[in-house]
Amino acid sequence: MRRTTLPTFLLLLLHNHGITGVDGQTATQKPNVLFIMADDLGFSDVDWKDSTLHTPNLRHLAFHKNTALLSNSYVNQLCTPTRSAFMTGYYPFRVGTQNGVFLHMEPAGVPTMFPFLSENMRQLDYSTYLVGKWHLGYCKKEFLPTNRGFDYFYGFYGPQTGYFNHSADQYHRELKRVVKGLDLFEEVGSGKSVPDFSQNGVYSTDLFTDVAMSVLDNHNNSKPFFMFLSYQAVHPPLQVPRSFDKYCTRVKNRYRRIYCGMLTAMDFAIGRLVEYLKASNLYENTVIVFTSDNGGTANFGASNAPLRGEKDTIWEGGTKTTTFVHSPMYIEEGGTRDMMFHVVDWHATILSITGLEIDSYGDGINQWEYLKTGRPKFRRFQFVYNIDNHGSAIRDGDYKLIVGNVDRKMSKDKNRTRLFRITTDPTESKDIARSNPKIVRRLLAKLDQLKKFLHKNVRKPLSLNGSPERFNGSYSSYWCDEQI
Repeated sequence: MRRTTLPTFLLLLLHNHGITGVDGQTATQKPNVLFIMADDLGFSDVDWKDSTLHTPNLRHLAFHKNTALLSNSYVNQLCTPTRSAFMTGYYPFRVGTQNGVFLHMEPAGVPTMFPFLSENMRQLDYSTYLVGKWHLGYCKKEFLPTNRGFDYFYGFYGPQTGYFNHSADQYHRELKRVVKGLDLFEEVGSGKSVPDFSQNGVYSTDLFTDVAMSVLDNHNNSKPFFMFLSYQAVHPPLQVPRSFDKYCTRVKNRYRRIYCGMLTAMDFAIGRLVEYLKASNLYENTVIVFTSDNGGTANFGASNAPLRGEKDTIWEGGTKTTTFVHSPMYIEEGGTRDMMFHVVDWHATILSITGLEIDSYGDGINQWEYLKTGRPKFRRFQFVYNIDNHGSAIRDGDYKLIVGNVDRKMSKDKNRTRLFRITTDPTESKDIARSNPKIVRRLLAKLDQLKKFLHKNVRKPLSLNGSPERFNGSYSSYWCDEQI
């Protein structure tokens, strides 16, 4: 597959004349972009949907007069698929990340033939920063964030770590035991990765927020910035400082009470960051996005009510999320935006935020005009939940078709076909496949056409070459070059 990049003539315009489109924005006028992604946030896990929770800062931003609140925002069912869709602009089935997530010691990553959003933003003369979770492959230098468009990275590479000790435990079948190691690294450019053993006991939500502000303290304000703040919260393990207990006394379930504290800690951190932007005169010209990578898991305190399903399912509860865009300068009239928005749309939309004239990128469309004004220049009528051998789903207008199993734990429904009219049945309670054979056939035909673009799954078995026991107790990189 040929590597897709921004049009050369547009890049020449940018560098030679300091413009990026009809808006005539110079480098100093172009908006900054702060993209905040929560991890495993349940659909109803904000305090305007569940009053027993405490998220005052998110609520203030979500209902601000300069905020677009997306009521039909979709992601993929798991961390790696969503993050690869965000970074590449392509559905995971077209990239090879459609099945599961990358694990520690896994010699795999998103194929480098797909440029990341950070690479394209860098070409548009943005400073690019990633703080927090990566989860797109780390076993070799070419997969690392600062080799994929980020000027700076501080965070962790794998699916999860401890919030205080920043250590990850990975069971290895070959060894028949758990392998432990640090997963907290800093990169200052070109894939130079250094483990940070100095933060034991520091809560990651606070740590990542402090690092984000420190990065912006040192940012060259003659250039705009794109910062991806990828929080660990509220992904398991359930860990939070005791000081947050007092905000969750109305939550009865023990696990959900801890989860509530983790959520409040993230909310307070975001509030602190927004105040920092204001004090630093960066707030007015910064577009702030808040979203999650997938739905939550009930066993770890999350709730996707009233939706059906949870993380790692292609039910609505695993794929529909809370999303809003806040911008004092660019969103003059906020409010609810009801049109469908999929995570693949962020690539084109964020490129448009920079002033670049672009209609689409990969599988995504540019929805910046709609977010700003509520009046769409382009409309999304269809999207793919996922296409995988285990189970697939597609949305087309009012209807959602599911073929096969809804999650990777099931196998009995391999040949089952379900149809739901999501606009009138958002909880997927009534399967109408039998009474609508023409719609089923039409959507099956669409899935069959899309399967022609299916990329081979890039997941691979774990390798002891990546054991932290070989790298001074850390899940370091540079160990799989010969395997990929």
